[in-house]
Amino acid sequence: MAMAVACLSVTTANAQHLSTENKFAQPLGKVLDEVSKSFGVRLKFNVDTTGLVVNYAPQRIRQYSIDETLLNILAPFDFVAVKQNDKLYKIKSYEYSRRTDEDGERLIAYLQGKYSSKEEFDKRREQLRVEVRQHLGIDSVMGKFVQKPNVILSKVRKYDGYSAQNIALETLPGLYVCGTIYAPATKGKHALIICPNGHFGNGRYRKDQQQRMGVLARMGAVCVDFDLFGWGESELQVGKSHQSSIAHVLQNANAIALLNYMLASRKDIDAKRIGVNGGSGGGTQTVMLTVLDDRFTAAAPVVSLSAHFDGGCPCESGLPVMTSAGGTCNAELAAAFAPKPLLVVSDGKDWTSTVPETELPYIKKVYSFYDAAGNVYGTHLPTEGHDFGPNKRQPVYDFFAKVFSLDASKMDESKVTIEPFENMYSFGKNGEKLPANAVRSVAEITKYFDKQLYFDLRWMAGLDKKAKDWAASLQLNDAEKTAKVEKLIATHLKRVTEWHNSHPYTTVPAGINPRTGETLRNVDREIIADAAQPKHYHTDLMEGLRAILTEEQVEQILDKYTVGKVAFTLKGYKAIVPEMTAVEEAECLRLLKEARERAIDFKSMKEISEIFGMYKDKCEDYFNTHGRNWKQMYSAYYKKLQSEKKKAKK
Repeated sequence: MAMAVACLSVTTANAQHLSTENKFAQPLGKVLDEVSKSFGVRLKFNVDTTGLVVNYAPQRIRQYSIDETLLNILAPFDFVAVKQNDKLYKIKSYEYSRRTDEDGERLIAYLQGKYSSKEEFDKRREQLRVEVRQHLGIDSVMGKFVQKPNVILSKVRKYDGYSAQNIALETLPGLYVCGTIYAPATKGKHALIICPNGHFGNGRYRKDQQQRMGVLARMGAVCVDFDLFGWGESELQVGKSHQSSIAHVLQNANAIALLNYMLASRKDIDAKRIGVNGGSGGGTQTVMLTVLDDRFTAAAPVVSLSAHFDGGCPCESGLPVMTSAGGTCNAELAAAFAPKPLLVVSDGKDWTSTVPETELPYIKKVYSFYDAAGNVYGTHLPTEGHDFGPNKRQPVYDFFAKVFSLDASKMDESKVTIEPFENMYSFGKNGEKLPANAVRSVAEITKYFDKQLYFDLRWMAGLDKKAKDWAASLQLNDAEKTAKVEKLIATHLKRVTEWHNSHPYTTVPAGINPRTGETLRNVDREIIADAAQPKHYHTDLMEGLRAILTEEQVEQILDKYTVGKVAFTLKGYKAIVPEMTAVEEAECLRLLKEARERAIDFKSMKEISEIFGMYKDKCEDYFNTHGRNWKQMYSAYYKKLQSEKKKAKK
């Protein structure tokens, strides 16, 4: 009861300021502070509440439930409260692809109620297959693929019991998917395993990926792995555009294109033994491929499968495939692979922790409709986390050895040669071997997709290009340093732009500009809105740059942001101020550099010019307080200019 009284005080404390005319509106931050005090809980924020206002704030409070109260208050802003314990909630952005463990359990129970026989599930599966394809739009995209694609193969590199060969396969005109073909040294018909890559560091070039490919090849399977869209060599063509729904469709389309190529071009492939295996995001793609292509006969998603998590990257959940057939999840899509052999590897420290109790029993239940529950294999590692370590790779080896009759005696990772990254590049370290027809920007392929839908992707690509050009202008002759500088700049540009777009000047009330005494202009309100961005946007950039570059190089980058305004403005002052002293020049330069560093956090050139205008006022004040008369100096300069113009005309 005490809590209820306390909560009621939240609605009455400022009653004199609230009415239906102003929608009982209160600042979101203030409302959450009062809720925190009233319910005796701590709120940890992973979101920014600056400028956000809650309409009908008092009416959203439920004195009997902190959970309902937070839901009512946060939902309009696409924020959620995630309970950490009885006294702590984390406020974060709503994630459309992530739900709670309990949500997963309820969804599985709901799905189980939809079918109880092979016949009923067959109908459900057909509906899923049709609608997943439609939502992904894969048939439209693959219909635009090159009919006779260019294929670039490297020389074969021979190792102990297997070989490796790079492949670059053209898909859309001028767009290539790059990967490596690992093949057994033995002759005869071999199984084929398509291996989509996940988001682990260094992508498909990393050690554990090479180990897995090499061992499976030694055991008797031809394996093909390939770059994620916008990762690895793909980045040479489309930049850092991986986190997009284009990646969602193209990565799956690329896998199918590679499968088509392998079956059409090689005589050593056994078409009855076609597997797919990947971890994390590659595991999500593994499940998706089993739905999209019936030629796969065995599948092994690793540390990915979940009923309550669709995949945290747009390359896994960028298109609404999980709305298919009225709503589905990766567990049901995996179950739709029945009765073919399926291995699910999970662990205790990520979203797959519920697999032994929730997802795996459900999948086995569906497989039992086909008398094939024994074809579902599971390995759960309760003390391990999210990786593709040796204890995850081992069950993969065992699974494919069993279902594809591979040679388990060749299961020895020490026999695999770990190649340097450069060995696995089709286009050279810096893309110097890219074909003449190769696209060089993601903007060149958005024409194959909905133009409005991919507007954001194009502007992000523009920011990436700007960051790349600015970093390259330093001529560091150090690829690693250049890449770090490029990433720092790109991250900052995107943060500033996204903040600007999501905090328009209309979030700032009209008022009086204290500098001019006049009504705030829209650009003034934009500056106020943008100035409220988190401070770490600025410090992350500046501390990052200064850790890598000299101060002179840092200034070169800041000049790129502000189109050389420091030098241009200082030149103007030298023209206006007669016999400017070294001390005066140093003070002006100091103030202009301060303006420059502040201005980089504002998006538009109007804002940047206004920031410099504020500091020009400071420079002029400095002259006035140090024995000069700015008004007289500027008037004399102006008259001189007019006189020179008249002479020029004569």
